Amino acid sequence: MASLEQTQKPTADYLAAIRDSALAGRTESQFVSDYLDGIGKFIGARPGYYRSYGPYWPAIKSLLVENNLYNATGEIDEDVLSIYSYDDDSLTVVAASLYQNMRLEDGLFYSAYHQLPVTDDDEPYEYYSYDLEQESDRP
Repeated sequence: MASLEQTQKPTADYLAAIRDSALAGRTESQFVSDYLDGIGKFIGARPGYYRSYGPYWPAIKSLLVENNLYNATGEIDEDVLSIYSYDDDSLTVVAASLYQNMRLEDGLFYSAYHQLPVTDDDEPYEYYSYDLEQESDRP
């Protein structure tokens, strides 16, 4: 049986190329800040929105907390965060955004169930998004 560590993620080089075209004259810091500002507003209005990030949610939540855009009182899953984040925050944001776009295209935006492809395995890793804090904030 596969583990989360064995799931496939985009390479940093691939994400950097996408990020560089998305900067549109902004610095990486401005790019991350703009993205997080938007996400913070959506999360406040639609708590279930977090599910669209799947395993990237702990990284996004952590960035929101670090930037004072999310008032978290609960825990952040550090194990998932360590796997589904990059050394550069802008790469984490790009990876999370790409994943979220894929979920939207597949009609699975609010689904908590995620099938993550695994290296050298035919069966995907089943990941379940659950954040008690977000779930209790749902209207």
